[in-house]
Amino acid sequence: MTRSLAGAADDSGAGRTLLEKLEEIVAIGSFTWHPRDPALLVADELSLRDVRTRLTPTGGNLPQSLVHESAGRIARGELEAIAVVGAEAMYAHALARREGRRVDWVTQGEDVATPAMVGEDRIPFTPEEYRQGLTLPIEVYPLFENARRARRGWSINEHRERVGRLWANFAQVAATNPHAWLRDAPSAEMIITPSPTNRMVAFPYTKLMVANQPVDMGACFIMTSYELAQSLGVADELMVFPQSGADANDHWFVSERPTLEDSPAMAAIWRSLCEVGVDVDALVHLDLYSCFPTVVQTACDVLGIDPLDASRIPTVTGGLTFGGGPGNNYVTHSIATMVERLRDDPTSQGLVSALGWFSTKHAWGTYATSPPAHGFRWRSAQAEVDALPRAVCVIEDGAVTVETYTVTHERDGSPRRLIAAARRDDGRRVWCHSLDAVLATYAEAEELIGRRARVRDGILTLD
Repeated sequence: MTRSLAGAADDSGAGRTLLEKLEEIVAIGSFTWHPRDPALLVADELSLRDVRTRLTPTGGNLPQSLVHESAGRIARGELEAIAVVGAEAMYAHALARREGRRVDWVTQGEDVATPAMVGEDRIPFTPEEYRQGLTLPIEVYPLFENARRARRGWSINEHRERVGRLWANFAQVAATNPHAWLRDAPSAEMIITPSPTNRMVAFPYTKLMVANQPVDMGACFIMTSYELAQSLGVADELMVFPQSGADANDHWFVSERPTLEDSPAMAAIWRSLCEVGVDVDALVHLDLYSCFPTVVQTACDVLGIDPLDASRIPTVTGGLTFGGGPGNNYVTHSIATMVERLRDDPTSQGLVSALGWFSTKHAWGTYATSPPAHGFRWRSAQAEVDALPRAVCVIEDGAVTVETYTVTHERDGSPRRLIAAARRDDGRRVWCHSLDAVLATYAEAEELIGRRARVRDGILTLD
């Protein structure tokens, strides 16, 4: 984080002078390193004094949301310069565990005060979701992906081929990104085919279809007022301006969402951006959050663009699989890369989307190299989402129709658990699962969505 922040200051041309103007440093919460105040450690390392510090909870949306918040504060005259920093070392952490070594990372004593948090850290799942095995993103997002397949009438093989093409396009972008973690550009066939190095993680996702968490990556961005940047001699051609932004959460619990293959929050956010003048055709550069293929496809649906269009691949980094998925901090990398793209193409505009938890928390923002004609404009789309109906979830035995499902796998590739959402005839949702390896194997070859079944004590059996 320290190297990234110093590098950002040097990149501006203002160097140390810019660092000394920082009034606040926000650290993106790490998955592997938990000092009491990581932003304070960065400030101390750079000998910066009288700098406020904050820390974020869990949420991949937070770097983009912080752009929105900071732009508003700067516009209102509440501060002039703020830095957002983040880094992960999950690769190093995993390596140390394999080698039986302790990581020798800096810590802080109990006398260090806990910094202010950026929002609250809520539990993202219900007790029943947890009981059925829905505790990690890799157990939830495949449910969305498979629901999307069924809604569009694709066969399992047709769907797998489409997702492979989408992710192969992302891999091609990563191959040209000097900061990407994986730059070997595997083919669509390699991406979708399970192998000893590309195991099935949760149907239909292989290892090369999911966020690549074990990476060592850091990134930072600095935001200032235009006047301060000018006074420090930052060249106009280096400046990139936030233009507009919008935030919203989908219904917090997956159980409450009326459908599982789309995102009303994404749609509401895009409508909000269109209301302030954003035109999809003007967005030459896109970085759509890409923890899993389903959310890229959903965002493309909302934007009205083809996710498989190789002439408009919706990432500037290569995405969280190939560019790298450093925990909560990926979007800091996509923002930094978007700045580089816009500097190279100064008449264009860009959009960065971000999300957290189970496609729950969303933030989208647009960027350009010229100041926004009417100042930075931000909208909350939350009221529109909150007005939507909520599904009713019950714990109840009886006849059901399978709504969506996935099969999670052990590290050796064998099936572990089939997890399903099903609907009673009156529309109420029921979570269920099966540990039957025969059924799990069948479910990866034959469509279960729409099949009649029965649930007893949370266990699914087909009719």
